[in-house]
Amino acid sequence: MQIDPRHLLQLWAIVDAGGMSEAAEMLGMTQPGLSRTVAFLEKRLGEPLFLRNRRPMEPTPMCRDLADLGAAVRRATARASDVAQSFRRGERGDIRIGGTPFFMDALVSAMVGQFQRTRPNVRIEQVYG
Repeated sequence: MQIDPRHLLQLWAIVDAGGMSEAAEMLGMTQPGLSRTVAFLEKRLGEPLFLRNRRPMEPTPMCRDLADLGAAVRRATARASDVAQSFRRGERGDIRIGGTPFFMDALVSAMVGQFQRTRPNVRIEQVYG
């Protein structure tokens, strides 16, 4: 059975925030929508995810394990956003520069060195020709 990574992230938010309303606000969704997701998951899994009538909401052992996976999803999506941002800012990627040997050695190599010091995650390939 596959579980949607968004649902894992939602379970993490509920456990982390301690309640549906707080988690819904954290995720930018409505509390009824989040409650429906939990009810859907409980029905699909055939097990309760939270102990009822507890405040803050107390997760069952299965819910804790799923919430831990949701935390991993959260870290992965944050890392993916960081990677995308660094490409857009020109801090990561590949550059290929071509030119005559004199031009490359006399002018470009000094500029490449200075550029590389400020952007170590950019790979630069110099081609003579």
